[in-house]
Amino acid sequence: MLIITPDNIIEYVRNHTRIFPQNQLLVEDISDFNPEEEKEGFVNYIYRVYNHEKSVIVKQARPYLKYFGEGYDLTPFRNVLEYETLRLRGQIVSAYIPETYYIDRENHIFIMEDLSYLKVMRFQLNKMAYFPKFSKQIGEYLAKSNFYTSELYLKPETHRLLQATFINADMRSIMENAAFIRAAFQGLDYNTPNKKLLRLSELVWSKDEIILECYKMRDIFMKRGECLIHGDLHTSNIFIDKDRMKIIDMEYTFMGPYSFDMGYLIAHLISQFAAFTFKSNVDDGKREAYCIYLLQTIKEIYDYYVYFFNECWEKDGKEAYKQIKGYKESILETFLSEVIGFAACANMIRLISLVGYPDFDVIENMIDRCNAQGLSIAIDQYMLLNRNKIGSMDEFIEIIVTIREDYIRSLNNH
Repeated sequence: MLIITPDNIIEYVRNHTRIFPQNQLLVEDISDFNPEEEKEGFVNYIYRVYNHEKSVIVKQARPYLKYFGEGYDLTPFRNVLEYETLRLRGQIVSAYIPETYYIDRENHIFIMEDLSYLKVMRFQLNKMAYFPKFSKQIGEYLAKSNFYTSELYLKPETHRLLQATFINADMRSIMENAAFIRAAFQGLDYNTPNKKLLRLSELVWSKDEIILECYKMRDIFMKRGECLIHGDLHTSNIFIDKDRMKIIDMEYTFMGPYSFDMGYLIAHLISQFAAFTFKSNVDDGKREAYCIYLLQTIKEIYDYYVYFFNECWEKDGKEAYKQIKGYKESILETFLSEVIGFAACANMIRLISLVGYPDFDVIENMIDRCNAQGLSIAIDQYMLLNRNKIGSMDEFIEIIVTIREDYIRSLNNH
């Protein structure tokens, strides 16, 4: 297997593409985890090759997880599946997918569009940036990506072929454990210096009802192959500005439930909501306005998803299904409760992290950070245990606000 490095990558790009003319090229390693430079790379080796006119990203998967080193085996075939799903989604929602230029299946390398003209969404949210078009953009991306890779649109044999092609067993196994099972991390050192938070987390995870409900959500994640999902859709995998949005890092892709990607994404907006509630270095009025914006964004993502899903159904749904009264409604009937459940699982696991969690790590005051993380746990726990009782997105938002009010009141009473 050829290992690309800053020393050989320029020759490699020139030998395998015609992207650049014969003039000087430069290379930058952008695969580090460095939130201060708005980088959050854990898995792969990523380089930017550029001159004064053009730039590309070169991404290589090696047979291990980069952040933890060669002792953590991981199939490099994930790179090929990511390239293929980028191409596939590019046919469905091209406005939201980076261009791809070249794939080297033997050495698990592909070359794609450089998105440095956009910013990583997570770090922009940390800076209180507003993105007025995001809810509609991500709602459209999710609904169309889901619908047009589902059997509601595809022939059954094509749908089964997608399931067979994107089994992605190794990457799925990571999520099947890391997103739902606290015990999967036993014996490992946590990047969580706050011992009070660790104790609180252990208290929550010691509850039988929490463990049970996480396993119920895991069961849905493992067994429902409804559509091709991203599998790791969070705000560090979204590049964005005021007008444009692009989605990256699709190596966890497989055929999963409609509800997972939205739940996983909303989890990170809830963590931002909890963080901004306690950012004492921000003006109270601006902080509260941003919390309202985050909650409104969650509601709009859901509403736009339903809107675009209905639009796809009316335009391209199979006539045999459209004639069945109540069939479409039955598909969306459990969608909200599953979104809420997946969001809760993702947040509870990620909060006690083996790596950094920039949503909270940017809070320098440790009391503020502890309070923010505690609020997140309170919201997550309620969401998980009560998801089937929440009848609408408006009710969900009201519940989050009420939990925050009760949480702040309890802090003031102590």
